[in-house]
Amino acid sequence: MNAALRDYRAIWHAATAQRAPAAMRRATLTLTALVVGACALAAVLMARVDPLEALRLCLGLPALALALAWTFMFMPGSIRLNSPANARLLPRQRRRLMQMTATCWLLATAGIAFGAGSWLALPAVALFMVALLLLSAGNRYVTLPLVIGGNWPWLARIVLPSGWVDAATGAAFSGMLAVLVLPAAVWGLVWLYPAGGDAFVDRRDAQLRRVGRIDRCGTEPQSEPEGMVRQGGLAFYGIALRCDLAGARRRADPGAFLMHALGPGAHWTAWIGGAVTLLLVGGAVRLALGGSHGAAAQAVVDRMVWTMPLMLALPVAFGTAQYSQRLRRTRGEQALLRLTPLAGDTALLNRRLGTRLLRQALACWAAATAVALAVLALVGAGADALWRELGLCSLAGQAAMMGLLGDHAAGQGGWSLMRGLRASALAAVQALVAVGLGHVTGTTAWPWLIALPLAVCAVLLRRDWLRMLAAAPAFPAGRMD
Repeated sequence: MNAALRDYRAIWHAATAQRAPAAMRRATLTLTALVVGACALAAVLMARVDPLEALRLCLGLPALALALAWTFMFMPGSIRLNSPANARLLPRQRRRLMQMTATCWLLATAGIAFGAGSWLALPAVALFMVALLLLSAGNRYVTLPLVIGGNWPWLARIVLPSGWVDAATGAAFSGMLAVLVLPAAVWGLVWLYPAGGDAFVDRRDAQLRRVGRIDRCGTEPQSEPEGMVRQGGLAFYGIALRCDLAGARRRADPGAFLMHALGPGAHWTAWIGGAVTLLLVGGAVRLALGGSHGAAAQAVVDRMVWTMPLMLALPVAFGTAQYSQRLRRTRGEQALLRLTPLAGDTALLNRRLGTRLLRQALACWAAATAVALAVLALVGAGADALWRELGLCSLAGQAAMMGLLGDHAAGQGGWSLMRGLRASALAAVQALVAVGLGHVTGTTAWPWLIALPLAVCAVLLRRDWLRMLAAAPAFPAGRMD
């Protein structure tokens, strides 16, 4: 037993040591705070509500934290450990990896199902955990089953005849899933940690590239796009690049190629695929509303009318994350650009880069808001939902802009844990102020929640703009960190 524990400890450290130590500390502190907060809240509620409900909260949230930690902190590194060379040097490693992952899967599944309050959810949670682990290990084929399975309770009401809905979402369906759990788990473990062979070697390079996008430990500074949406975005990026090249021949514009140094992932064309997908989903729901399942679809939309605005605002909140990521991962390209006449006057580099970043980020903010409103209009949401969406998009956009400008040469731009905490605190204060103003003026809080973030965002952007102009040239980013 002691030898096994030593193996488990060594494998955990080896798998997580590939991540940045600071990022690992922040993730560990966040997950620890979640567990402690859940236990404290459960202790407070124990005297006020049913003790069983408090116990579910106390066990369910830590189980969810365990699942997230294992999925995003351990799994990518463990996939790298299971290499042909390590299989020769450490014969027990593959067996230990499978034992650790199976144990985590069992604990997380049981805890989340218990926290959900229904053991009928156990098979669905177990299969969802298998798919999530496969996704974090670079399996690109589980995305569709993951999306369909997570939304099946309401999708079934739209796509199936009314007499089949109870059978497709009730105990009979749960029993059918239970039969699939064990074979799916065994197959998933074998896929995660294969023993070797030509198929494993052939897929490994592409798998490691996909895993590198999850934990940001990839060896390639520029990842090649995969999938229909990414390939479509790359086609639009090629058109935009050719237009900029043609414009450069007609007029000298040093700022035109500063954004291209960050790669396709930081260009505005990267948004096109996601926007088209959301509009297609909204159009599909509109067709369902007018079809034979219109009443069931409308009932689902009515239940989701409070959650849809929040989900549609999330892309706005993370709309500037790719800039800081690409700035860190394209330092070689930035250095090469500095050596060419395309970079222009070094003294003006920050002004030109900041202008391009700000112009593109604001345009994408506006476009994402328009797409979110269009989707809500397509699904038949009322005026209240549209006001909520505008308010949430304003708040999310203001939070996103906090990491846009800054001293990128010193690595002080982009997102960090403290900046995220400040953005959350500022958003909470603005929400409270908006509620108070709505109460005083006799209106709802949403118009104030639209205006307040825009005003605060203008002030913060002005401060960050001046800070960026006073900093050293941004390219290559992080060289003074």
